[in-house]
Amino acid sequence: MIDLADKVMESYALTLQLPADWFKPITRKPIAVARLAYYPSFSCELSQDQLSCGAHTDDNGVTLLMQQEGVCGLQVKNGQGEWIDAVPIHGTIVVNIGDLVERWSNGHFKATEHRVLMQPGVERYSAIVFHTPDYHATIECCVKDEIPKYPAIIAGDFIKNRGEAHSKPLDQWTDNEQNLISAEEYSLKLRADVNQKH
Repeated sequence: MIDLADKVMESYALTLQLPADWFKPITRKPIAVARLAYYPSFSCELSQDQLSCGAHTDDNGVTLLMQQEGVCGLQVKNGQGEWIDAVPIHGTIVVNIGDLVERWSNGHFKATEHRVLMQPGVERYSAIVFHTPDYHATIECCVKDEIPKYPAIIAGDFIKNRGEAHSKPLDQWTDNEQNLISAEEYSLKLRADVNQKH
């Protein structure tokens, strides 16, 4: 998957009228994280816009996502600001542009805002690879003859700071007792869902 992410970065370079290997020196030791995501089925009533994963952009360079066939849940925001389904298509991989590519491209490539909707009565699986440049790579405008829209940053610092910024609202949310269910309640809900299926 790292080779595929490298190919995607080559295509970005060519689109920006740079040599195909322009990103290579700063992606020699990428931070690559693979995640298997499981979204359990719930039998309880859900609102139409109940989310498994709230709207966000990825703080990396490239995200590669393999979706479970026949199960929709991922939505992306299009250029008109509308949420559209990213319907799983056999043999394809979803490529999301991350924040770092948006910064490199001076905004010519927009980071993909996306979210995951909960589907009542449906389990969903996905496999995700997050590809980030070297920790110490400088991320700055690579488009010739343009005034940079973003200040230069270090990739690792950006990701670290963004992670801290994301955890603060979560901490505030989880500090409110009414937002939490116990592990026992969660386990009971999961067991009830499994028993209902069998």
